[in-house]
Amino acid sequence: MKSSVTVPSGALHALACSLSLLAVTPAFALAADSTLSQAISRLNADTRQQRVVELQELGIDRPIILSASDARRELYLPVPADVPLTDASLHFDASYLNGDAGRNTLLLSLDGYPVRALGLNEGEGDASAVLGVDKAARESGSVRLGIAWSSIVSRIQCEDERAIGNVLRIDPHTRLSYSFDAMQLQDVGAAWNALSGKPGILVAPGALSSASYDAAWRLGVALERIGKQARIVPFPSVKDSVDVSTLNIPAELKQIPAFASLDGKGLRTLDDPAQIGALLMLGQSPALNVDLAVSDPQLLKAITESLDALQRQVQSVDGSAVNAFAQWRERHVNAALNTSGSENVRLALLGARPLLMINQDAAGKAIGLFGAAWNKLARSRQLTVGEEAGMPLSEDGRVALTRLGGRAGSLDVLAKTDWSASFPLGSVAYDGRIPVSAAIDVAAAPGATDTPPVVSLFLNDYLIGARQLDADGQRERIEARIPRYALAAQNTLRVTFQRQPVSDLCRETPQAFPIAVLPSSHVTLEKTTLDNDFAGMAARFASGTQVLVPQSYLDRPAASLPQLIRIASASGVSPLRAELKVSADAQTAIAPDKAFLAFEVPIKDSDESVQVDHDGHLLIHHKEQTLLDLKSLNHLASLQVIESGAQHGMVYRTLGGQPPTFARPVLLERGNTTLLADSGPLVTFDAEDPTGSRMVDDQAPKGLDAWRKPSALWLIPAAVIAFLVLLLAGRRARRNRQ
Repeated sequence: MKSSVTVPSGALHALACSLSLLAVTPAFALAADSTLSQAISRLNADTRQQRVVELQELGIDRPIILSASDARRELYLPVPADVPLTDASLHFDASYLNGDAGRNTLLLSLDGYPVRALGLNEGEGDASAVLGVDKAARESGSVRLGIAWSSIVSRIQCEDERAIGNVLRIDPHTRLSYSFDAMQLQDVGAAWNALSGKPGILVAPGALSSASYDAAWRLGVALERIGKQARIVPFPSVKDSVDVSTLNIPAELKQIPAFASLDGKGLRTLDDPAQIGALLMLGQSPALNVDLAVSDPQLLKAITESLDALQRQVQSVDGSAVNAFAQWRERHVNAALNTSGSENVRLALLGARPLLMINQDAAGKAIGLFGAAWNKLARSRQLTVGEEAGMPLSEDGRVALTRLGGRAGSLDVLAKTDWSASFPLGSVAYDGRIPVSAAIDVAAAPGATDTPPVVSLFLNDYLIGARQLDADGQRERIEARIPRYALAAQNTLRVTFQRQPVSDLCRETPQAFPIAVLPSSHVTLEKTTLDNDFAGMAARFASGTQVLVPQSYLDRPAASLPQLIRIASASGVSPLRAELKVSADAQTAIAPDKAFLAFEVPIKDSDESVQVDHDGHLLIHHKEQTLLDLKSLNHLASLQVIESGAQHGMVYRTLGGQPPTFARPVLLERGNTTLLADSGPLVTFDAEDPTGSRMVDDQAPKGLDAWRKPSALWLIPAAVIAFLVLLLAGRRARRNRQ
């Protein structure tokens, strides 16, 4: 038996009307949104980031030349780790020469997978190619570009087939273009590894506080240590000029005066804080192209004021759009401005860009976490670093090269291959210890020829050791003493493997055989007397440094910070073990109480070899002798080692009206005085020993090695004669006793 329910016709009509109203409500609400609200909502939903990484940003500023019969190179282009890529392509920019009429082949691969092969057999031509890059996430945080160049010159008889005229030239403008969703970037470590070659550090507008300036230079030096060149980007302020040529402003946003005033080409002078908020909201201006920020109250206040001014303009134009603007602000800004938690490192959005917000009081602790030893542990969007995260010091003075950037593993060697590890002296020297020897452990497979492989060991391009290998697959050690003249503030230890390829009268194709660099390879440090030169100061700076700057440096951070960062990095100053001291009085001489690096401040009781007098003359002294006298200098500076009381240090001074603008990292050679220009060191010398006689004495043979000196060769026959005389005398004495 079925039950039935009778519904009055009036109730049915009311229910139908209710359902009809519910059906049209979403459409009505969408239609109620103004065009301005919709435009702001689209900006809120768009978190796509576009990036371009060029080889020259990674420190490869000159063409790479491949000229061997079988030359290979692998290049690693950084991308966000574990984040899918979209619209990714690699623009390989190259050209070739074919002077010896050989058969040339270029093979390109991505992440080990061959993707393009080209036969290049004209006299010369273009070898460029555009490669599509798949969107898969890379756990390693890099796209690996493999380049293989083969040049074969056919001859009737088997003879030397090397051809010097067949070369491939890879241009530094080779680049990777890609996009990714900023919301997919999940942890601090991945964001640090994905930094561009020239990352921007956002600082507060105007003069900086001592804490903010201190954090900025430490971050800059930490970036230099991993091969990146920091850009200092002050937050825009009223009366600044910005380039608006690249801005793409939606038509709906031009209802707001701040956006309308930015519509144009060329430079535009900002006259309203709301314009700064508009730049931040669009996220396309070079003025806000940043990757890190020093979080201090002055910066947070400037960001808040600019967005408050923009919100007032939105309210006056369309009050209904304020809610959409508040949602955008919550998602794109507020997380970066949040200072209520204990985290001192945060990954957040600021406008349209993801960046690392680093508390000004915790920069020294944070950058220790970003070192190669610990950065893989930064696996969240917010971190609190309680104590300094530094590299543990060795008790026996040995430091494995794998802890200094060298990667142990096997290499296939056909003719010649290099392996290298780079490290600043300050990262290994401590307690007065410096590297005195290097030990490289290798294992080589036997080859097809009886000529054993040769291993050569270089430090900063000085040959310090070499040997022939047994090549039996077992561990073999190459030990070498590190001479003082080879040490520098920044060091590169290079191991070169060379085999003799064999073809057996052209019946066999030469093959590569493996050689492995073992993890036990290391450098040994010993406590010794430190020289008063750049290398000696880098060792002193490892245990602690006073960085002395005038107040004028804090007043103009955009100009002074790049100089401080470059010089501190070149000098070997550790950003983990240094303190910043600001001198308010530029006339009062400072008496340092530890090793120091001074910028444009007077140092008490110092005898500087390089000076500039009131008439603009450059004077270089050696004791009581003037070595050089020049006038009318500009874009020059001096860096020299000096003493102040019982302390050793370095002082940097501008020579002339304007300081140099360093185009690339500064590399200091052996000496204690250098003159610097825009391109780096012009001349480096020892002001206390300009003729180099002390260096000759330092490297003179000692002990048993002294017997090899030509002046001591007469001692060898004298010793032999004395030995024979004693032997005969002993025999005669025995006969007499018998």
